[in-house]
Amino acid sequence: MKIKAYELKGLVEKKAYSSYLVYGQNKGLVSEKSRIIIDSFTDNETEIIKFENDELVSEPEKLSNEFNTFSLTSKKKILHVINAKDNLVDIINTTLITKDSNNLIVFETNELTPRSKLRKYFEKEKHLGVLACYFDTEKDVQDLINITFKNENITIDKDMVFLIAKHLGNERHIIKNELEKIILYLKDKKKFKSQDILKCLSQNHDFGFDDLNYSLCDGNLIKLDKIINQLYLEGINPIALLRSAAKHFQKILLVNQKIETGTNINESLRYLKPPIFFLYLNQFKQQVSNWKTNLCYKAIERIMETEELCKINSRISKILCWRTLRNIASLKYKQSPSS
Repeated sequence: MKIKAYELKGLVEKKAYSSYLVYGQNKGLVSEKSRIIIDSFTDNETEIIKFENDELVSEPEKLSNEFNTFSLTSKKKILHVINAKDNLVDIINTTLITKDSNNLIVFETNELTPRSKLRKYFEKEKHLGVLACYFDTEKDVQDLINITFKNENITIDKDMVFLIAKHLGNERHIIKNELEKIILYLKDKKKFKSQDILKCLSQNHDFGFDDLNYSLCDGNLIKLDKIINQLYLEGINPIALLRSAAKHFQKILLVNQKIETGTNINESLRYLKPPIFFLYLNQFKQQVSNWKTNLCYKAIERIMETEELCKINSRISKILCWRTLRNIASLKYKQSPSS
């Protein structure tokens, strides 16, 4: 049966399931949730035995023998199976005939497709629990940051939380390691700035659309290539990149149009909803200066044309998108001083 992360600890304490499958692309979160199950089930009279998938496949009776027998030294056992695969399903089915065992099995593995035999088996059986661990969302990361700082009695404002989250990515074990470093660094500081936090963050920047847009409008071709490549590897559609860039140019265009009517730049920025994040404010103002109205129109037109081409030629859409964004990034260096 599928279960939610917030239900996990309570279900283990109630002994709702005889076995759990924890899987997903977020390896750090998979390990964390597996550890919650094990810790919730463990007491002074628990024996923990760890297995690898291939070990159990080569000795099919081992899992059943361990699960369906009493421990010589403890009252109950936890069998922790690492890197579980589909070829273990028949062995699991044979092992878990007994629904009311004192023992527990925790299967831990990477991402499983909806077609996975292992995943289907755990989702179907009512006496088994299955938990998917996907990459943390931005809100997940921000919540984790807030909880971590609160537990350490360190006050942090929303802008600082946003800044940290932006640099931490979405892999749980990396996030937790980086937060530990930040806490250690700030522990004895009564006051700190964003620069203090940035100093102790590793170079594990997880690029997003803001990075794409600002690198594009800065004309930073080297960084732009890296960002596009990472976003493609993450499965982001080229059209999503193009639309994000178009929205950024529309913001610059709106501010420029307000300035042309006699409104100063600071007043013009107030028309943007949501407002520009403070960390990007000076950078955005510079981009407003570099990308005048005529250039914004030209960039938006090229982006719209490329989106249509991507829809027609989906097989080469990544190349079309990349080439267009690179060409646009070079535009500001081609403008004359009077443009």
